[in-house]
Amino acid sequence: MRLTMLAAALLLAACAAPLPQPHSLPPLPQSARWFKLEKADAAGQTVQTSLLAVEPLSDGLRFVQTDALGAPVSRQTVSTQGWENDGFVMPNAASRRLFAALLPLLATDDAASLYPEITKRPSENNGFCPEGKGALFRYKDRDLWCVAADAGQFRIGFPDNTRWTAAPIEEQAQEQP
Repeated sequence: MRLTMLAAALLLAACAAPLPQPHSLPPLPQSARWFKLEKADAAGQTVQTSLLAVEPLSDGLRFVQTDALGAPVSRQTVSTQGWENDGFVMPNAASRRLFAALLPLLATDDAASLYPEITKRPSENNGFCPEGKGALFRYKDRDLWCVAADAGQFRIGFPDNTRWTAAPIEEQAQEQP
């Protein structure tokens, strides 16, 4: 019994491995940026579709992920002080990990300053990288995520073989009558 409890505690500790804290944040326009998110399993089957809004705050960014019906999946804020759960939605470590991987993609001008302690290198056909290409991000001698930009979309892979596609949703200009 004790061995089972110890194994469960170690597994939870491994899942909750700390993410690096951003040293800076990407500037965003005054309005939120929207993304369609699709999560795929190791077999490539879509298992979740959701929407993500990334909005600027006075001291950081807010990430709000909702399911197809608009129910919140995750609400997180990030500042140079780190990540925090936002509101009464249950903490969602998988979403926080996804949002952390999206930060460098939002900061196209100066992505390296976000996480200076992370090493970034070509993926070299790493097994969990999207289509075997992109950039592999490592922190404290462990693989964090792999990202690739493809036709305006971001593809993000994680060591557990979960893969996400984040497609920006562009606002359409509406004509005034």
